[in-house]
Amino acid sequence: MTRRRGQTTLDFAVGVSVFLGVVAFAFAFAPTMFAPFASDTGVNSVVADRSADRLTADTLAASPDDPTVLDGSCTRSFFDGSVPADCRYTTTDLPDTLGLDSTTHVNVTIRNASGVRHLGGTRLAAGDRTTTTADVVVARRVVLLPGNDDAAFDRERNQLLVRVW
Repeated sequence: MTRRRGQTTLDFAVGVSVFLGVVAFAFAFAPTMFAPFASDTGVNSVVADRSADRLTADTLAASPDDPTVLDGSCTRSFFDGSVPADCRYTTTDLPDTLGLDSTTHVNVTIRNASGVRHLGGTRLAAGDRTTTTADVVVARRVVLLPGNDDAAFDRERNQLLVRVW
């Protein structure tokens, strides 16, 4: 009579441990696999980046050849809501200027080390108030702006922030 070996307790314990490890791994990492598709921050990232590029390279730039230097008078007019004839934008509506639809919330701010920058008495911030309840995507560009006297040689380093949600 030959003895056949059945499943031992040790074999059972190893099998159950591997099974429970795989199940725990699946539950731990399954939510993160679908997280990039749960919100539209990917689309907003592209919108914020392109809007920042458009502002610095075209709309507010002193010259398209030097996209980091902003024109002081056009920048001040952009943020105070006026449209001068010699600037490269035609409307004071921020989403329309950036080519966005009306459902996209956008905020554009120019900051320096002291906080929100002022130029000639104009606070350089425009758009919707930033939300605290939604995912906000921020695109940053380092720009040069004239000091408060608009002298071309007196340029200060600032950050242009475009927030989209």
